[in-house]
Amino acid sequence: MTSESSWRKPATHRPLFGQKVDPYPATWFFDQLAFIGNPNVGCFVLKTSEGLVQIDCMEPLDEHRDIIVEGYRQLGLDMNDLKAIVITHGHGDHYGEADWFREQTGCTVYMSKTDYVFAQHDTRNRTGVLTWEISDYLEDGGVVELGDGKIYTYATPGHTPGCMSFVIPVTDEGRPHLVALWGGTGVPWTMSDKVDYLESCIRFADITARLGVDAEISNHPFVDGLIGKLDIIRTITDGIPNPFVIGTDGYKYYERMFANLCLAKMHEQAAEADKLLPPQPARLPPRDNK
Repeated sequence: MTSESSWRKPATHRPLFGQKVDPYPATWFFDQLAFIGNPNVGCFVLKTSEGLVQIDCMEPLDEHRDIIVEGYRQLGLDMNDLKAIVITHGHGDHYGEADWFREQTGCTVYMSKTDYVFAQHDTRNRTGVLTWEISDYLEDGGVVELGDGKIYTYATPGHTPGCMSFVIPVTDEGRPHLVALWGGTGVPWTMSDKVDYLESCIRFADITARLGVDAEISNHPFVDGLIGKLDIIRTITDGIPNPFVIGTDGYKYYERMFANLCLAKMHEQAAEADKLLPPQPARLPPRDNK
């Protein structure tokens, strides 16, 4: 089906950065997984038999720190049960004030070693650079395990050099599902980074297909309509399926979106570069040697 014949609107993903957005009520949407955040950016809490794991930490702002603290209260959780924070990548709107939570709870903060180095330098990061130390690193093909909870970690460079994406086993009223979080949404600036991004899309799509991932989440809710799904969750009745469960084919369709976004940006950049090249000389017709 071509885009011209599709009923889907050709809308772009429009973040609300720079605008005032209110926090969304913290909400459970799987038996073990909850969202805390606002329509722009958020984090997730995984409940395990040995404590809590938080995925990402929003912006390094007191306001966002307070949203997370209040989110724990709304979810009926004790923040002192927080054992680990797992960071997708080294942009400030994801590592946030993780160090503050580490000081308050004694939790371990994880990030890839590559992005820990990356985050300490000025790299178009609108919220500054990372100033606190970290010594616990995520590995490609690794797992963060706490009690009966697991987060499988995969290197998906491109958005940042050490960006990580996750696969998380969960249940919905006891029914097992695999949730994937694509770690770095935005297509990067340079062509070489775009190539890395596209290769990561292809690799992660292969991994998630082999594992049978059937659900997705995004740390930027405007990407996948997460807030609308949470609205359904908050009013759901028996017999209505969980909107986060999109099936294995649905997840493949979702993951293809990131590759297509990258390909479109690559074509745009190539077209702009072509405009800067000098005009090619006229070519003579091939010689007739008869």
